[in-house]
Amino acid sequence: MVRTIVDARRVVAMLIAASVGMWGLHTYPVPPDDPFLGLIQLREPVVFQVLAYGYATLWFTTPFFLASLVTSVLAIVVYRRVPTARYRPLPRYPEPETRRAPSLVLGETHALTRPGPAPEPGWLEIPQRGLYTGLMVLGAVGTGKTSACMYPYVDQLLRWRAGDPARKIGGLVLEVKGDFCRQLRGILAQAGRDSDYVEVGIGSGVCYNPLHNDLDPYAVAYAIATLLNNLFGKSKEPFWQQAYTDLLKFVILLRRITVGYTTLAEVYRYVLEPEQIERDIKRLQDSLTEPPESIFVPNAEYKLHCLHAPFVHWFPEGPELMAHPYDNELEAFLASRHVPYRVEQPQGKGWQDRLHQLGAVERWYRQGWARLDARLRSSITEGVIVFLSLFDHSPAVQAAFCPPRSAYAGMLKPGDPTPLPPLEELLETGHVIALNFPVAMNPGLARALGVLLKLDFQRVVLQRIPQMAAQPTRVWRDLLFVCDEYHAFATVGETDPSGDERAFALSRQARLIPIVATQSISSLRSALHGDETWRTLLQCFRTKVFLATSDEFTARTAAELCGRRDRLKAQYTLSEGG
Repeated sequence: MVRTIVDARRVVAMLIAASVGMWGLHTYPVPPDDPFLGLIQLREPVVFQVLAYGYATLWFTTPFFLASLVTSVLAIVVYRRVPTARYRPLPRYPEPETRRAPSLVLGETHALTRPGPAPEPGWLEIPQRGLYTGLMVLGAVGTGKTSACMYPYVDQLLRWRAGDPARKIGGLVLEVKGDFCRQLRGILAQAGRDSDYVEVGIGSGVCYNPLHNDLDPYAVAYAIATLLNNLFGKSKEPFWQQAYTDLLKFVILLRRITVGYTTLAEVYRYVLEPEQIERDIKRLQDSLTEPPESIFVPNAEYKLHCLHAPFVHWFPEGPELMAHPYDNELEAFLASRHVPYRVEQPQGKGWQDRLHQLGAVERWYRQGWARLDARLRSSITEGVIVFLSLFDHSPAVQAAFCPPRSAYAGMLKPGDPTPLPPLEELLETGHVIALNFPVAMNPGLARALGVLLKLDFQRVVLQRIPQMAAQPTRVWRDLLFVCDEYHAFATVGETDPSGDERAFALSRQARLIPIVATQSISSLRSALHGDETWRTLLQCFRTKVFLATSDEFTARTAAELCGRRDRLKAQYTLSEGG
């Protein structure tokens, strides 16, 4: 209150002067019976008027100057003391279940440029649109990146609309330490979402084949070649990546047109034994000289039972039927599900697509691969098998990540792991997929699996963009990508059309919420090839939370991002003159 009075001291002085002046003139007016004043009034009326009005003016000016002097001295005393404010408590915490839209509370808001609590604190909250621009947590070991940031952030988002099947958030979680999955399961259990947790890993009861998706063989091969660059370094010559991509593309294509299914372990064996490639080419040539005997299924039954089955050689036979070259496993699959079908030769030309693809594989093998120098073929093969061999040496790894086709056809034996459903199906139903493969078990394999699963996830996310444009009235759920120790799984494309920086730059439209944590910018730089690729990746995360760090480069970057505030500094110059 005193500070308020001091701030209005001129008004206060005027009020005091007016009050004192009116009281003085009323109590002590100009005496009318004074002989000297009467004589002056008779002889010099003007002088009398000046004296009368001057007397009245002094009753107002004297108190005004005295009040101004007193309030000025009071202002000097008051302004030297730090002002005290009435502190209010934080408003009630907005529970995730009560929020109208998904948002993230990071902490409290206080004064922006000075330390200490603010009189009216609030919650620092990222709104829904801000979440789509990405969040990165940086902090040294032991600063609480996981316990103080990642766990609460994931908990808030997964609790939002937990009981709404159409709006609850699904996503992918990658980690390297092995304890995040346990915490994630507890978070989902507390939110009543136990059934939404899907864990991929050795001994988890779920198997996953990175090659069993609808990606083009070139896209799969390019992703693996890019992964080789990120794992083992990029060569200065582009020939080697092109050669790796070419070899993997045609081997995967050959296995797909032969049986419609392949695994990384099988690709490894075909790369090591070119005789198998030649044998498959000859066998396909013999079987495709005339229309093959095929299994016919109605369109409705195909969409219901066969769309995601591991049989991919379907072709349309008229407006109401789909046909597939005869396969005894497919026949058993249809019979087990009581799907009506018939076996006969096709009348159309849809079966000739495989013949065209076979011609492409044969030209590559006979006119390209077979004519290369033996030492060059050996170098290309060695560059590929150093990665593919990770999936061949361990029975547990093969069972978890190279399952047979019969597993996806539903022909499981007792004790066999259940194949992971298509990612698009899991994500669009609100499931949360977690890769539980700690790097302590096998660092190279853990990173390879994490990167392959992440690339598959990014494929599904980016495919949502045209689907969302085609169905604008549909309610699309938000998706979550969480990665602890992100430097272990980060991939960049640099000049190539792939990488996290390109996926995250486009994923905002697909409603993806990326949240990652890493120790420092330097650790991210050391894990990525290229001099400036880390800058491109870092700019994809608009929100950055900096914890305590011992890396001076990270600290300097944080200071530059926060900006500077100009301050008035007094400078004195002493000089001696003659």
